[in-house]
Amino acid sequence: MKRNKKTRSVNTNAGTHHLGRSAARKLALTKPWLARLGCLGLAVGLFWSQSARAFSFVALGEGTLPSGQIVSMFQVTFDPGESFPWHFHTGPLWGVIVSGTLTEDEGCATALNVYAAGSAFSETPGRVHRVFNYGTVPVVINFTAIVPSCYGNYNNTILVDGPRCEGNSGKSHLEKVPPCAP
Repeated sequence: MKRNKKTRSVNTNAGTHHLGRSAARKLALTKPWLARLGCLGLAVGLFWSQSARAFSFVALGEGTLPSGQIVSMFQVTFDPGESFPWHFHTGPLWGVIVSGTLTEDEGCATALNVYAAGSAFSETPGRVHRVFNYGTVPVVINFTAIVPSCYGNYNNTILVDGPRCEGNSGKSHLEKVPPCAP
């Protein structure tokens, strides 16, 4: 490989490569609207990659009980800073924190619930809450849920605007789980 200082190029077996301005920079200087469009596309892509994912989900298996209800087992991971908005579940649910620390907000001026690795919790159908990972490591949770047959296929969460509080009692109303269509 020979370097030519006068023309700012490099001769290799593959040909001559100019060391001056990059092709992208040349294009940006001759077509500034294209550079702005590229920057906008990059910004949108970066924003989407950060905001589109609220958590990761791994299906572990589902089975049908003799009653027709579905037992769902799945794992959810929240990276640091991630959260899941106000919601409730369509059947009872149990969770085991495998790693990290999960923070739960039930609203209505109640204290936050904090679940560290190794702890377990249960959720009542219709109880509105939201969860956060305020920590520095991922929160990994293994879940088991029992839901009506129409809520199978891991469809056990209903998003809502927030809890309906009972005055200043610190309690919220349970949301009615929509029944399965006949």
